[in-house]
This record gives sequence, structure tokens and C-alpha cells, in this order.
Amino acid sequence: MGCPKCTGKGTVFPDVPDCKDHAEPTVNDKKLRTWNLNNLLSDYTKHHPYRYPGSAPVENPCGLAGGWYTKGQIGNGGDAPPGFAQGTSGSSIPKLLEQTVWIAGSIVEVAWGITANHGGGYQYRLCPAGSKLTEECFQQMPLEFVGEVQWIQQGHGLDVNNRTEIPAVRISGNKVVPANSIWTRNPIPACNTPVSGGALRSPCTGPIFTPPIPGGVGTAYGFGGGACESSIPGSGCSPQKFAQENFDFGIVDKVRVPNIPAGDYVLSFRWESEQTPQVWNSCGDVTIKTSGQGSKPFTPTQGCTHCCVKGGICSNCTGCLHDKTGDCAYCWKPLKGYAPGIPPVSCLGHDTESGHATPWQPGDTQYKALSIGCTACWKDTNACEPKVRELDDASSDSHVIV
Repeated sequence: MGCPKCTGKGTVFPDVPDCKDHAEPTVNDKKLRTWNLNNLLSDYTKHHPYRYPGSAPVENPCGLAGGWYTKGQIGNGGDAPPGFAQGTSGSSIPKLLEQTVWIAGSIVEVAWGITANHGGGYQYRLCPAGSKLTEECFQQMPLEFVGEVQWIQQGHGLDVNNRTEIPAVRISGNKVVPANSIWTRNPIPACNTPVSGGALRSPCTGPIFTPPIPGGVGTAYGFGGGACESSIPGSGCSPQKFAQENFDFGIVDKVRVPNIPAGDYVLSFRWESEQTPQVWNSCGDVTIKTSGQGSKPFTPTQGCTHCCVKGGICSNCTGCLHDKTGDCAYCWKPLKGYAPGIPPVSCLGHDTESGHATPWQPGDTQYKALSIGCTACWKDTNACEPKVRELDDASSDSHVIV
């Protein structure tokens, strides 16, 4: 917290700040914290990002593939996902084909899901798409959370008819950066297991704090499916255990769209960890209009961006449906990258009969390899064209980022 730049290093335990002139924690109240609440092994999260939300530097406000330019230590992440080079910036990923529309001044829904529960809290921010996407730009436009409730939404986080309202824990004032902006505490407790929180298949001794909904590990609390996805030998899980640990829900909030000029914007999601010295960032695209209808919330995308758009991880495979030689060999081989616990992923070779993506979920055993569904995208003459996502007929406009 408060250091001038990232180092690509950092320790989970014990507390070792990355610089001499670091900041001191502002989030000390147990009702706001998410980890080691009684400081039993010393206050080892004292200088981790969530203890002063927004004050830690980030290398890229849309994230880096693998978290840094070089691989990290085994068991501490640090590897890029399949199809991306180590250190690829999130701000360089192609814009989604589906255009999401928000209306200035309206209240919209946003959501996120957890794979590895590092505690902490989060914020959504906007930056004009034509600007340089820097942390300073996003800090100029943090979105206001609306209301004192949020929702746990089931069905892979997408079933709008199966959600449970829970109290939201907001943080603001001089405890956060930018000052007086609003952050929200991660409402899902990890396991009350010292340091690990249930990661690396460590035994789960119950929740760190009271879960917002009733249930056991994987339904109301826990580390999430990431507990089964470490690259450390012997730390994997059976398919049945993976399904049990996996969180099959999303966390939904309402935010207010500022009264800003119409145009294209980038939405940044920033999640501050408390367990680890990490900030998790991702970005989405949104078009803001001054009037009209916004996109319907939780409208699925066709998933064709990386099959069709220049720079997509499979966009160079359009002529390879019947060719596995030369440059096309890449399209049929597993994409290189960090994805333990998940079957190998390739651009081609494992689509469904209709050409769509393999419908794998944690715990499935019937699929030995996966594809992302490019065949169906290329068959549909409209799938590779930019389009507006489904418009909402309701009086209030909303959308989701997952």
C-alpha cells in the first residue's frame, strides 16, 4: 500500500512491505476486514492492498496475464492463461464484438465471480475509450454503489430468477483512494484456516466470518474452485471435489452511471486482496448514451471475439478447419498457458456437433479436451460482425460484467 510502483514480488506471510515509504492500514475494523480477524499469527495482512483500498500501485488497470512480465514462484500464480503471452496487458485485448449500452444517469447492475477467494474488496471505474488507460484515468471516475444491499445470483452467476438479497458492506471516506469514493467488501468468507484460507486443499475449519447465505463449503463460503487448481504437485482435486469447492454464483451490485458525455468507455474492475499482496484487474467495454434503452442484464455473448477479431487467440485459424499442417497446427494443439484442473483447450478439434464451445463445468469428466466454439462463429455470417447486445424493455437499464 502506498508504494510508488509494483515490483512483481511480495509475500503472503509474513508481512513484508515492498518499499520503505509504504502507507499504513485504514481498514482495521473486524466488520470491514476479511482475513485473520483476530491477528492470531500477527497482523500479516497489514500492508496488503485491501487494508487501504486503492492505495497500492498497479502495473496495468486492466490487468496483466500472469500478473507480471515473468513467471512467479510455483504455487503463487504468476503464469498466463491459455493462449496469452506472459505479461500481456488487459488493455491490449480486442474489444468485444457485442456492444453493451448504458444510459447516462441510470442505475445498472454489475457482477463478478470468485475462483480463488483472497478476501478483500472491490470497485468499478470508467475511463473514456479514447484516453490512455491508466490507473489515474480510472480513478477520476469511480462508480457509485447504490443502496446497502447486493445479491448472490446462482446458475453460474447468470440466473436472474435465482438470487438472494444480502447486506452490503461499503467502505468510503478517508479510508479509500480516491477519497470519498465507495468500495465494497467481498461478502464471501474464505475458510478459517491459518494463512491458506482453504487453498492448496488445506482442511476447511469453517468460515472466517458469518456467511451471508446458509450453506457449506462451495455454496456459502470457502476458497472456491481455485483450491483445486494449484500447479504444486499433489495439490489437485478429484472432479467431485472440484465441483464441491467451485462457487456456482456471482455477486451482483447496483451502480449509478455518471451523467457524462455519450461515447465509448472502458470499465475497470479492481479487486483488492487481503490474503495476498495482489490486486486483480479486468476490463470491459461499454457505450454510454444520453437517452434510449440500455442493454438487458446478463445477456449472454456469442463468445466469438477471439475467433473473429484481429488479435484474438484463434482469429488466425479461419482457414484451418480442414488443415492441421504448417501454421494451422497451432489451431489444433492445446493452447499453452496456466489452467490446472481444466482439460486442455484448443481453438479447433473439440467443438460440439453444432460447432459451439464445449460446455464443460468444474466436476465434468466426460470431456478430455475443450474448444472455444469458433466453428459456429465462422458458420454464422453475422457472428463476426459488431452488434448491440439485447436491449432492456424495463424502465431501468442494466447490464452485467462477469
